[in-house]
Amino acid sequence: MEVGTTVKNQLESDYMSSIIEAGTSACRLYGPSKTNVIDIARLLGKSPASVYKIFRSKAAIWDAIAGNFFEKDLRVTPSTDGELTSAASRLIETALGQHHLMLQARDGDGQMFSLAVLAAEGTWPSFRNHLKRLKATVGELVSAGIATGEFVPRNVDALASCFCASIISLWDPRFIGALPSNHSELPAHELASFAVAGLRKFTKAGEESDGKQR
Repeated sequence: MEVGTTVKNQLESDYMSSIIEAGTSACRLYGPSKTNVIDIARLLGKSPASVYKIFRSKAAIWDAIAGNFFEKDLRVTPSTDGELTSAASRLIETALGQHHLMLQARDGDGQMFSLAVLAAEGTWPSFRNHLKRLKATVGELVSAGIATGEFVPRNVDALASCFCASIISLWDPRFIGALPSNHSELPAHELASFAVAGLRKFTKAGEESDGKQR
């Protein structure tokens, strides 16, 4: 690749990041329904036409802003102390951590949370990618649980899909937005624990692999 092309691509990438940053600021100021490309261009000190040279449509801009929000603000990081903590515990911690991030956004970053709701309602690429990342994270923890003998040795992709589907109400902004402000995380913990129990091995006597009668 020629040096000139590399520099051009870097400039476009930098400008794209600036547009997303300005769009996020505008969304927080005016809300996703009232923000427009003119607002974003004004914050950048550029023309709307220059914005459309990077993004072909307003929908593409909004999807990129939502994607950045999902990636940076709504992405849970599993505990790294895998040798000291069971995979089941890390999976519950991850499920509740993601739930907490969603509640935190709803209560403290309402305008951006509204954008996340729009992304979910419209099944935007940004939301689909967000769910794919969550499933991949769950898959890694399920694999770890299978390796340690905690979870039943079945198809990891299928197990991860089933787990995510069973607790989607804890992660989907449409469900989170409908929760009361005094929502307790205790039911969330119970749901996550119930979903994890479905991954465990059982003996013929109906006991879980840890030997505790259920």
